[in-house]
Amino acid sequence: MAIRLLMLAATLVLLAGCESSQRWVYHQGMDFEKWRAGLEEHTVSTDDGLRWRVLQSSDADQAPAVLLIHGFGADSRNWVRFANELEGDYRFVIPDLPGHGNTEPRTTNMDYGISEQAERLFRLLDALQVERAHVAGNSMGGAIAIEMARGQPDRLRSLGLVDAAGITLQTPEFLNVLEQSDSNPLIPHSAEDFRTTLDWASERSVGIPDFAITLMGEEKAANADVAEKVWQDINLDPAMRLQGRGVLPEIKTSTLILWGREDALLGVDNVEVFQRELPNSRAVILEGVGHVPMAEAPEESAEAFRAFWQDIDG
Repeated sequence: MAIRLLMLAATLVLLAGCESSQRWVYHQGMDFEKWRAGLEEHTVSTDDGLRWRVLQSSDADQAPAVLLIHGFGADSRNWVRFANELEGDYRFVIPDLPGHGNTEPRTTNMDYGISEQAERLFRLLDALQVERAHVAGNSMGGAIAIEMARGQPDRLRSLGLVDAAGITLQTPEFLNVLEQSDSNPLIPHSAEDFRTTLDWASERSVGIPDFAITLMGEEKAANADVAEKVWQDINLDPAMRLQGRGVLPEIKTSTLILWGREDALLGVDNVEVFQRELPNSRAVILEGVGHVPMAEAPEESAEAFRAFWQDIDG
C-alpha cells in the first residue's frame, strides 16, 4: 500500500512538471528506500573535525556489524538496495566518505589518500562504539577496505572486495578514454555528464528514474572540484597498485571477491590476481553485471555475502 501511495503521489507531482516538486518526490523516494531497508540517517562527529552522514540499521544493535564503503564519486545510497536484502540480520554502518555525499566539510584542502580514509573510518567506528565489523568496499572503497585489513586486522571480521581497486587493472577502453580525453567520465561537470558516468559504471539498470538521474547529476556536478582532488590523491597513492609488492599475501583476513563480469572500468582479470595474492579468499563472478553489483544485482550480491558471513559468524 505504501508503495502504491508513493507511486500515485509521484505520478501526480510529475504531471505538474514542477522542478521543485520533482525534487520533493526524489527525496521522498530515497527516504522510502532507506526506510524499507531499515536504515536511518545520522550525523556523527569525530575528533578530527568531520561531520559524517551515516546510514545505520535502526533495530539491529545486537547483530554483527557491517561497514560498507562506497566507491569514487558515489555515496552511501549505492548500498541501500543491498542492505534491504539483509535487513535485520546485520547492523549496517554505511557512511558518505569524506569528499563525497553529505559528509562535511567537503573541501579541496583535505588529503583523500587511501590510508587517510582508512584511518578516518576507524575513528568513525570508534565514535559508534563498533569494535569489530565485517568490512566491504566497492571500487575505491575496496582499496580502503584492504588498507583497513592491513592496518588493524584484529578489528575486521572479514574483508569484502566488490569490483575493488587495489590491483587496479583498468580496462583498455577506460584507459583509452582517460588518455585521449581532457575530462574524466567518472567526474560529471553537468547533469548530462552523469548519464555518461552511469553508462560506464553499470551494465544493468540501477533502478533510478530519469528525472532522478538529472537531480543526482546536478548534485555530483556541484562537487566536481572536490572529486578532481580525490581522484588526484588516490591515483598518487601506492595503495592503488599492490600487485606483486608482497602486501596482499600478508593479509590473512577471510576475503570474498565479488565481481561483475561486464565491469567496464576494472576488468574481471583483477579477480585472478586478487585470488592469487590473497591467501584466504574466494571469488564470485556475476554474469551480465557491471562495476556496481550491489546496486545492479542486489539480491545476488546479498546472497553471496550472506553465505560468506554466515560461514565466518558460525
